Amino acid sequence: MTRSYDKTGRLYPFCRDCKHQQENEMSHGLFTSLYEAGKPFALIDCRERRDYVAGHWFGSTNIPLSLFSNRLRFLFKTPDFPVHFLDWQDAASSEAMHQLVAFGFTDITCHKTEKPSEMGRGFVKGEYVWSKAFGEVVAHQIDLPEITPQQYLADYQDAQLFDVRPTAEYQDFTLPNSQSLPNSLLLANVAALKGTGKMSLLHCAGRTRSIIGAFTLMASGYDGPFAVFRGGTQAWQLDGHEREHNANRLFAADHEATDAVAGFLRRWQIPSARVAQDAIAAYAHENQSGLLFDVSDDAATGQPLAHGIIKISGTNLIQQTDRSIARYHVPVTLFDQGSGSRAAFAAFWLRAMGFIVNIVYLDAPLEPTEATNPAISHKGTMHDVVATAGLDQWQKDGVPLYDFRPSPAFNSGHIANSQWQNISAILGQKPAATSVAIIAACTITGSIICDCLERHGWQIAGLYIWDDGDNEPKTMATGGLELPLDESALFAGRHHGVLADARDYLAWEEDLPAEIDTPIHDLWCALLSSAPKLD
Repeated sequence: MTRSYDKTGRLYPFCRDCKHQQENEMSHGLFTSLYEAGKPFALIDCRERRDYVAGHWFGSTNIPLSLFSNRLRFLFKTPDFPVHFLDWQDAASSEAMHQLVAFGFTDITCHKTEKPSEMGRGFVKGEYVWSKAFGEVVAHQIDLPEITPQQYLADYQDAQLFDVRPTAEYQDFTLPNSQSLPNSLLLANVAALKGTGKMSLLHCAGRTRSIIGAFTLMASGYDGPFAVFRGGTQAWQLDGHEREHNANRLFAADHEATDAVAGFLRRWQIPSARVAQDAIAAYAHENQSGLLFDVSDDAATGQPLAHGIIKISGTNLIQQTDRSIARYHVPVTLFDQGSGSRAAFAAFWLRAMGFIVNIVYLDAPLEPTEATNPAISHKGTMHDVVATAGLDQWQKDGVPLYDFRPSPAFNSGHIANSQWQNISAILGQKPAATSVAIIAACTITGSIICDCLERHGWQIAGLYIWDDGDNEPKTMATGGLELPLDESALFAGRHHGVLADARDYLAWEEDLPAEIDTPIHDLWCALLSSAPKLD
């Protein structure tokens, strides 16, 4: 059964869109039906990351209740966008529905859902499943050449190894003697790659990004020898070998390979245009209903820029598509500088997945901004914030300190006698008999937590917004949390020497095409069968 709400949060007496859906069907086929309708939509799952990764409906976007204030403003431009909400019939889902209305969303359709009896048929586990499943479909359909670690050691040690992840990840760990060549710079370095005269083996930590790189080379018309290093660093460890840390061999150069990139765009008929610096604001306004990304910096992680543009690594944008793109059937614009190689690479992949994409060349870098999206704002009351003196008084009075910051922040430093809490988890608990003090990362999130708990019967002593400089080291502690609710527990040790996790992770990736919605799998196969559009 589907429920719909008006802009005040009142339940409609019947479903506007899917009133004939049977309860026992739950959410099987929901994403496919929305996608095939061809209209803009988002499908939201509000559970915390650990639960979402353990099992979710393919195509849904995870916006955990604990991150609503940040993620909603990152993923949505306006509150009138059609949102389809997965209702898990628990307190956290009810609160998330309340918060969507409080943030001003006016077009919400609520779908009752639950976990099916078994995985498959669109109910999948893992993160970034949209991109990873697509990568595996590519590998299965295109017959990419692959070299195993054993084959490399026996027959290909004269080949060159290239790590196609962003350079920061490469420097953390990589294969011995590997060089850094991020996927986003492949098109700018095709000539240099061929000029080595050697076999090129592309790898990542697992499979997806090496597949992305190899298919990009194939799509560019590259005629030098290359292959995927099957399983990447995880397969290397599974065979008993050590990774290299702190490597700094940078093959990639940000060449102005204008002709090569222009030829690639013509070949695949990817539209592009140059927009003058003083015309960017007008362009962004005219395209405000779409997704606007600046992919000119491989180290970017989603920073806000002027005019509602998000700065993000193009490599990670396409490898983590369902984290960065919640809205389907809306046009995507990729901004880039120089030759546009980063945007061309990302545009090719996004379009292959079914997105409508165009490229805009910039004459100069876009300006960062501290402003959040003003169109998505919370209608609740902002709570007063106490200073450090108030925090000290709470500790003297024995008031319980509940720290609601994300678990990585808590682990890196927290008040020694505070307790880590998560809003989704605490809603299932009985309110404390005495007042509790709230610690949060920002005023908006903290006020939302205070309001939520008060509505559920909790007594709130006050709100403190965390500042690293406020507290003396002697009052602080670190660590204390293992596999918290807001972090993934699936294959968690795969990069930390837990070989069973690495083995299971690689098997999970390869099996994904059989787990996703069949119509989406077939659509991707059809898109991949399209011949390149030659000059």
